[in-house]
Amino acid sequence: MTVKMDDSTRTNRTETRALFLSGCLATLVMLALSLARRGAPAGDPLIQLAAQTALKALPTGLFSFLLESLRSFAKPLLVVGVVVGMGIVGGGMALLQPSLMEVMTVRRRIVRLISMAIGAWFPLAFFVLLAEANSETALTNRSLIDIGVSSAIDAFVFALAAYLIYPALISAFARQSTRVDSFDQGRRRLLVGGATALVAISAGYLGKLVVDVRKGAIGGKKAGIPTAITPQSQFYVVSKNVLDPDPDVDRWALHISGLVANPMTLAYVDLAGMASVEQPTTLTCISNKIGGDLVSNGVWRGVRLVDLLTRAGVQPDAVDLALYAADGYTESIPVTRAMGEDVLLAVQLNGEPLNATHGAPARLIVPGKYGIKNVKWIERIDLVAGDFRGYWQQRGWTEDGTIQTFSRIDLPSNRAVVERGAVELGGIAYAGDRGITAVELSFDGGTSWQAVDEIQQISALSWVIWRSTWNAQTAGAYRVLARATDGNGEVQTSSRRDPIPSGATGYHSIEIGVI
Repeated sequence: MTVKMDDSTRTNRTETRALFLSGCLATLVMLALSLARRGAPAGDPLIQLAAQTALKALPTGLFSFLLESLRSFAKPLLVVGVVVGMGIVGGGMALLQPSLMEVMTVRRRIVRLISMAIGAWFPLAFFVLLAEANSETALTNRSLIDIGVSSAIDAFVFALAAYLIYPALISAFARQSTRVDSFDQGRRRLLVGGATALVAISAGYLGKLVVDVRKGAIGGKKAGIPTAITPQSQFYVVSKNVLDPDPDVDRWALHISGLVANPMTLAYVDLAGMASVEQPTTLTCISNKIGGDLVSNGVWRGVRLVDLLTRAGVQPDAVDLALYAADGYTESIPVTRAMGEDVLLAVQLNGEPLNATHGAPARLIVPGKYGIKNVKWIERIDLVAGDFRGYWQQRGWTEDGTIQTFSRIDLPSNRAVVERGAVELGGIAYAGDRGITAVELSFDGGTSWQAVDEIQQISALSWVIWRSTWNAQTAGAYRVLARATDGNGEVQTSSRRDPIPSGATGYHSIEIGVI
């Protein structure tokens, strides 16, 4: 028996197909515009995050098999697969939006457009958050804001593109649709032509990406050896605050009290009139993961803390300096460490006054200690007779804060695919004020080690930058490990430990695919 479809059924199927395809094509537009924003402050492109996540999820054996089987086509096919997969998800999201099929006023359509964008924003932001959290990049207040902004932009682009593409698809699938706003022929042609051009440009841009990937122009997360001195705008930022303080320089004062013979109050102009020194020093956060990016190197200028303490007259029974900041943060360092010639009350970074983000008007620089000891927005120093437990110590973190020796591979990126021959590798290593004397690489899981070709020393208190060339002769997947030796001759430990309570330890490693 033959069953005939009535006009209503046929119309519903047409509209459903148009809805799904509009979501698929809107996803292409969203991915293309997200890629075009690459390098902008508002986060990494969606397609890059998705490809990184997919690459990371591949077991090493499968990664190696795909490289050996597909060679130079491995990465392009990964990108194509990611685009197709995300397009299907976008089509499914569009099917949840029946408002696209309704006849409505312009005002109501704008409200529905915003509603659709908000509906898309939640899953997008959640995906990006999970992808970033699973990477070696730390989630800071700034990066969380970037995730929110970039996801909102992508969600709005998706919703707007779907609204523009859907009527064009309806027009292509059926000459008449009783549930779509009527358009005269001129406007209909303009709409179809505009939507077609938008999709074609987006598809072409993504196609160029596939070609660039095959040529090796794009290899997942952007890789590169950091500059010797980190610009202030790129210096890592971590604090316990949602909103950081911004003390008024003219009203700011530093109070030194407690077990001292001469309690002091110093204004910013007093510090400016004292003898100052310039000192390159690397800072790193205690919450930095193995291979993480919460480490930066800068040139600090300020007054030696020992000069201030000498003027104040430290009493013999003083044990700790209790440190108080404008945001309520507290910390401590022993008097014996505070009297070191390298401990600064810094007011400048890289020749510029500190900004509020980095602790203006003044902050402590304590070489060899994690960032928790390098107190920002400092306002008071009390010398006390016993052990003083600060903000993070009360929450289970270390009292000592000595930086663990670590090394990091920055070039190439993890799971980069390279051609056989000379492969450039590079990165950083740091051991606080102990310095670095050697960096080594292993290509056989740590059985054997070879020294890197070059180590660039910046200063005694800074990270080193290392470089090496590896001659890759056989196709396949390789795991590369790095380790460093500090100035005391102690080799970096292989024991892997989380940052809490006293800093992460273990070797950083990457996988490289050779074709």
